[in-house]
Amino acid sequence: MRVYKDKTYKSILAEAKNDIGDEVIKVEGSLVHNALSALAYEIEKLYIQMDYIIEQSHASTADIKHLEMIALDRAIIRKSATNAYVKAEFNVAVPIGSRYSLKGYNYKAVEVINDNLHQYKMIVEETGTGPNSLRGDLIPIDYVEGLESAKVTELLVAGDDEESKESLYKRYIESFTSQSFAGNIAAYKEKFATIQGIGGAKIYPIWKGAGTVKAVLISSDYTAVSDYLINQIRSEAVPAKGSGYGWVPIGHDLTIESVKEVVINVSTQITYATGYSSSNLSEKIKEKIKEYLKDIAQTWKDGDEHTEAIIYISRLEAVILDVQGVLDVNNTTLNKNSGNLTLHSDEIPKLGEVGLK
Repeated sequence: MRVYKDKTYKSILAEAKNDIGDEVIKVEGSLVHNALSALAYEIEKLYIQMDYIIEQSHASTADIKHLEMIALDRAIIRKSATNAYVKAEFNVAVPIGSRYSLKGYNYKAVEVINDNLHQYKMIVEETGTGPNSLRGDLIPIDYVEGLESAKVTELLVAGDDEESKESLYKRYIESFTSQSFAGNIAAYKEKFATIQGIGGAKIYPIWKGAGTVKAVLISSDYTAVSDYLINQIRSEAVPAKGSGYGWVPIGHDLTIESVKEVVINVSTQITYATGYSSSNLSEKIKEKIKEYLKDIAQTWKDGDEHTEAIIYISRLEAVILDVQGVLDVNNTTLNKNSGNLTLHSDEIPKLGEVGLK
């Protein structure tokens, strides 16, 4: 945004010279020219700074630093990066605080989940989304007597990256269009958005009669929410049903559930370019399909309780055609059906098997 883009050194200098009578020598190298030239240069810098101030004063053009300050006026705080929490199983009891590693990330035992099964809640010491999808064997950093096996088995709470400028701007704009009051849909969505590991919610008011509310949640990595986190949220929202404690409005009967993942098995026939085959393109094709399904999951929270996700075969084939080496795609089926697949409003897709003919 350049409001003063015409205010350049040359234009400022020309205007200043025009304000002086012709009886004064103003040619380049003259005393007047040199004096005005230095002044024009400094004034140009002021106009540049004024343009910058104007740009940073508007949420749509501000950089992330200034957008944070603008959003604060609406009591909106940029979300920080958070740590993921996972469940790990060991063959023996391990000390709380003992540390392990997996694929470059460090894990620390913070809580016992099941004493008999040696299951522990582990925090990933590094923040961000990187370790959310990791499963497998842990390598001990600290010595633990009798330890023979240690394995990450489940993501409990997804780690988040620092909120992007686009996400913060979207929340800022939504604060003008969606007013939250105690117990309305916007208030519930706003509350769930503040909980670590939650990426969004659909709210169903009066779903089982007066006073009943159902919230269906999606993880911040756009997968189903773990039972551990669902139970944790329930205990904070309604510590004791009918007690009036917790953050659920008095008189509301809140049901909290996770979005359901529907496994999508894809089968398709592909014509490859010379030098290409399923052996060297299958992983790229699977990744493209996975990205398409994840895009659908990411938009799930933007719909209402009636919005159903549709997996279009034409769009799926289009993303496969984007892979270099693929010439044609046909005879595509989703879960053995040749038509588009419509999911329930509480469902998101999860990639299953991919068959390439």
